[in-house]
Amino acid sequence: MREQNFKIVSVVVVLALALLVAVEVMWSVRTYRNMRASYEQQICSVLEEAAWKYATNSMNGDVAINIGNISRFHAFVGEGLRTAGLATEFCVEVLSTTDAKPIVIMAMGELSNGEDIISVDKRLTPLILRLKVADPHSAILGDMKRMLIMQVLSVLFLIVAFLYMLRTLFRAKEVDKIRRDLTHNITHELKTPIAAAYASVDVLRTMPEIVDAKRNDYLDMAHGELQRLGAMVEEILRSSTEKFATAELRLEECSVSEIVARVVRSLDVRYASRNVEWSINIEEGCAVVADGFYLEGALSAVVDNAIKYSPERPKVKICGEVRNGYTYISVEDCGVGIPRKEQRRIFDKFYRITSGDRYTTSGYGIGLYYVRCVLERHGGSVVVSSTLGRGSCFTLKLLRYGK
Repeated sequence: MREQNFKIVSVVVVLALALLVAVEVMWSVRTYRNMRASYEQQICSVLEEAAWKYATNSMNGDVAINIGNISRFHAFVGEGLRTAGLATEFCVEVLSTTDAKPIVIMAMGELSNGEDIISVDKRLTPLILRLKVADPHSAILGDMKRMLIMQVLSVLFLIVAFLYMLRTLFRAKEVDKIRRDLTHNITHELKTPIAAAYASVDVLRTMPEIVDAKRNDYLDMAHGELQRLGAMVEEILRSSTEKFATAELRLEECSVSEIVARVVRSLDVRYASRNVEWSINIEEGCAVVADGFYLEGALSAVVDNAIKYSPERPKVKICGEVRNGYTYISVEDCGVGIPRKEQRRIFDKFYRITSGDRYTTSGYGIGLYYVRCVLERHGGSVVVSSTLGRGSCFTLKLLRYGK
């Protein structure tokens, strides 16, 4: 995915999520307001009906109130509230309007102290009938509880889905970047030996008069570059662990010292020009239960990295010891080291450290991935400890032979 398209999709997803949350909140607030308005309308209707029952009509059509017993008005209100299905505490009051400010002359009923109330009036000159009920806020929220829970869960589910989609997009972007880097690395690495071998063969083909000594030099050069090319192809093929994941392992006793000796001998020839300084310390009788072919390939990949990422003359230390029924093989170098934030990613397929010039050292990000797969197939593990600028130490853990 292109960078611009990726940004657009990310912004659209975030905006859609924000809009969804806003719509849910607005809908909940509107529902709450409608339920509250309906409740208040019912209270007014109860008061109207109770006032009508309580009042009597005078001969001249004016409204007169019989205030002899407020308990009748209280009873009418209670009956109206029960009929409407409103189970709430209430209080009724009769106020006189003969003074400038209405004065309560009678009251009946109680409300809890500190509780919010709703008050509605019915004016019947010269009196005002007042009904006070507890604020329905808690009751409305109780009625909306299930609906609110479902809304919250649905929003959370959509948030998780959106975040997963964003994570997938980020991962796809990263994979695409890794793919481009891999293509660049393979192209860059394969062109050099091919060009060198082609030049050597071309010289031999076009200059038959060349002396034997020079001819041998060109043949050696072509042979060496072809070997290098073969090693690169072998490393790329080694990343195809789908076949390895189902391959049957030939588990047997493997001497760590023998495997290390073969690895050191092979890499010493390959890096003869760098004059590697080896330090080998393998405990006597140190052995593992493993498929020797795959274990040697994994150890070779770790040691090869120790040499490649060491400046000038490499110093590589390989140790083997047995502890608590397991064999530990450690490979330590004095190279460039690995940043802490990168250490958890270096065992991912095709991943290469992004800091610095990644192309100064050849590689495709598959060596350590192969190592991890081999160790996991053997029931073991591989860990790294590293300090930037001071080197790294890779430790392979395998079952000890005889356990």
